[in-house]
Amino acid sequence: MKIFWWSNAPWVGSGYGAQTNLFWWRLQKLGHEVTLGASYGLNGSPLNLEEHGEKTRVFPLGYTQHGNDIIGSHALHVGADIVITLYDSWVYNPQVTSKFRWCPWAPIDHTPMPPGVRTSLQAAWQPIAYSQHGFDQMTKGGLDPRYVPHGIDTTVFDVKDRDEARAALNLPGKDYEFMAVMVAANKGIPSRKAFPEILWAWKQFIDRHPNSLLYLHTHSGAETSGADLMQILNALDIPEGTVLFADPYWLAIGHPPAHLAQLYNAADVLLSPSYGEGFGVPIIEAQGCGTPVIVNDCTSMPQLCFSGWVTTNQPIWSPQNSWQFKPDQESILECLEQAYQNRGSETLRRGARDGAMQYDADLVTEKYWKPVLDEIESELGNDEGDGLVDLAE
Repeated sequence: MKIFWWSNAPWVGSGYGAQTNLFWWRLQKLGHEVTLGASYGLNGSPLNLEEHGEKTRVFPLGYTQHGNDIIGSHALHVGADIVITLYDSWVYNPQVTSKFRWCPWAPIDHTPMPPGVRTSLQAAWQPIAYSQHGFDQMTKGGLDPRYVPHGIDTTVFDVKDRDEARAALNLPGKDYEFMAVMVAANKGIPSRKAFPEILWAWKQFIDRHPNSLLYLHTHSGAETSGADLMQILNALDIPEGTVLFADPYWLAIGHPPAHLAQLYNAADVLLSPSYGEGFGVPIIEAQGCGTPVIVNDCTSMPQLCFSGWVTTNQPIWSPQNSWQFKPDQESILECLEQAYQNRGSETLRRGARDGAMQYDADLVTEKYWKPVLDEIESELGNDEGDGLVDLAE
């Protein structure tokens, strides 16, 4: 089967880029022909790519932000049987996606599925959910989805010695007795990743435990249209040296996965109590490294928490006309206190690692992608149309 895969380029250090990089060549090793298209990370002309003994071609973005002007023509050019998109489904124009066999591998980060998302997915030939929550919401919304979760490379995101990981990071200042890490994009206001609520809780926490560090793997300012986190730090009077930001240069060009694995291994807990998640890859990456997590009790997150704590929340109405869930600040503080009291627990580390192994990329490929693609391929012969039309007509 010929697959055209449209998402962030596999060399881009985003969650979408990482998943593309994990799976395109694995699907090709299953016997499918996978051609990539870059909705972000490539402009101007195609290029050739080779990974793990597999070769493909990567096609660039056109003139619109998400590729509605070019995705169908790319798919037609390579003779794709299906088009898999890995991105928010609502950015795609149904008048475009209904003209080919669209198989969106799509997030649902609200409850219920927002109306705009449902409208976009109604044009799908076969929607694919990547969380159990997404699968449930798509089903309740009248769709007939398949399920394939996101994955991680468990040989990279593996358990290492915490003290050695901290030493390798060369953190400034003292030898911290407790370290929390947050890996999240600082995008949008209000902050979907709950940066203000987390910083409020951190202020209360360090009043009790001053020899602690919160490492924020994100931009501190408005570089990506997010909150000015330095303003929040100042407003809360959080002491200098208790919050550290990642190097903005490396954020811009992308840290290698091995650096993130080192960061997770250095931490006592990952903070990730978002307002809503389509999946939440850092939650699994951290647990792959044996690090427990703090997540919010909504959308995909509680289903991915094998070792850690879950915050309470209150529903908020989002611009997508559905509900997301604001984590309670006192609950975040309570979870941090639990993480502090249980720091170094081997039981938590083993539980985290064991749970994360369910999302090993090789296992996900064999257990989920293979049967789903086999089913899709078998259905191609029952499809009366040829699946692709010339969008220039």
